[in-house]
Amino acid sequence: MKLSLFGVGNAGTRLVDQLLQAEAETGRNFTDGNVLAFNTAAEAFGETEALPEERQILIGDTHSAVNQYVEPSQDGPDTDAASATQRDSAGVDGDPELGATVADDELPEIRRALDLVDDTEVDAAMVVAGFGGGTGCGVSSVLLEELKSVYEIPVYVLGALPSTRESDERALTAARAVRTFVPLADAVLPVDNDTWARSTTPLDEQYEEINEAIATRVLSVFAAGESDPGVVSEMRIDPADVMRTLDVGGLASIGYSTIEVDNSDEGLVARLMQLLGLADETPDNQTDAATVKRLVRSALESKLTIPCDIESTDRVLLILSGPPKDISRKGFETGRYLLEEKTGTVEVLAGDEPMPNASEITATVLFSNVTDVPRIDELQERAVTYKQEQDAETEAIDTTTAVEGATALDSDTSESEADDDDEEQPFEFHGDGDERSENGDASGGDTGTETEATEDESESVDPDSAEDEADTTAADTDSDDDTTTADDDTTTADDDETEKEAAATPDERE
Repeated sequence: MKLSLFGVGNAGTRLVDQLLQAEAETGRNFTDGNVLAFNTAAEAFGETEALPEERQILIGDTHSAVNQYVEPSQDGPDTDAASATQRDSAGVDGDPELGATVADDELPEIRRALDLVDDTEVDAAMVVAGFGGGTGCGVSSVLLEELKSVYEIPVYVLGALPSTRESDERALTAARAVRTFVPLADAVLPVDNDTWARSTTPLDEQYEEINEAIATRVLSVFAAGESDPGVVSEMRIDPADVMRTLDVGGLASIGYSTIEVDNSDEGLVARLMQLLGLADETPDNQTDAATVKRLVRSALESKLTIPCDIESTDRVLLILSGPPKDISRKGFETGRYLLEEKTGTVEVLAGDEPMPNASEITATVLFSNVTDVPRIDELQERAVTYKQEQDAETEAIDTTTAVEGATALDSDTSESEADDDDEEQPFEFHGDGDERSENGDASGGDTGTETEATEDESESVDPDSAEDEADTTAADTDSDDDTTTADDDTTTADDDETEKEAAATPDERE
């Protein structure tokens, strides 16, 4: 089966890179170079080994809200870029809404990148992402819609669920991703990190190991038959078998198990006899059937990519890979009967992948549209609880803000009343003082000092002169110089009369 891969975000980029490495190591050419990786941060691109640089598409690098990783040594005094230690997180900082916004804004760039993929040469497409990341969830939702609108082939989603050790916010993002992807994609294959992680080791140190295990299982399903097309087999797995199994949609899970086999010269001769139709069913063949049955049972009991109740599945696909001599028809029938018994469904498809030089036989079981998935239920419950807590916290903040606003209003009212009471204080400007302040006469000086100076001037002025000045101040400001002169003459006359009265006083006393 030919598949085009679209990695999104850090987790998606790393997993796609691991898939390409596994493709090269196993000789299963199932992509033909039809691969792209989209990310809002360039950090993960620097960690890839098999992903070509021209297939690494950086988006959102000009968006003001997107953080780009910068090496601290490159963060000199002449740059406006923040160092990595000053960033909360590279990319969209776990915000799926920002991720979707960036993808919408960069849709023309995404479409140009999609032209690098030849969808006519592949049987299906797969979006690979981390469900708990802002880029993985937000950008993938936009990309998935775009692929579904332009592709006529099935589009699947492969994604890693956040561990229970990760934040509630990432759990909420992952729950939103599942609710978004399941209706849009032809099938969703979630990967439970908790199933694969060891509690004694930090999760970030186990990503490579987990990615290798997931890549092995994904290739066992989607790359089956691409290793050596020249080998003939009447039960050979076909891309139509995989697509038919996943055609029911929903969530899917993969089981996987292997056993070592004897690949001696005697085995090669026996295989040749079997291919020529010269070998009869012998007790050894019956033993092979029993071995296949144990192998299939082991796959059912193995770590599934997402733990589930296999009785809730709609369809099942069994793929046996290994030396043709160890894959007998009776073994197939035995494995199919076991799957029908354990799953309760009669829709069990089966096919093989002949690998002449293999030293082991592998049983891969694909469960499609599983509905009883405790990990998903747990994730959704955790997300709902966290969302309720966030809503309650937001409501509390809004209530507190409203109360503080009302308190501030009461405080302003009290201050206003206090200002009214303070209007009669001795060192405040009132009345004419306000007019002086507006005209600039009293600005910039000390209020108390100018008030005292005014009081001193009032004490040194003759009462009659004070009355005259008051009359003069009350007069029209447009009076001409003659009026002013007349006032001065009147004042002079009053002064002369006062002097005469003072001079006449001694005579009157005599």
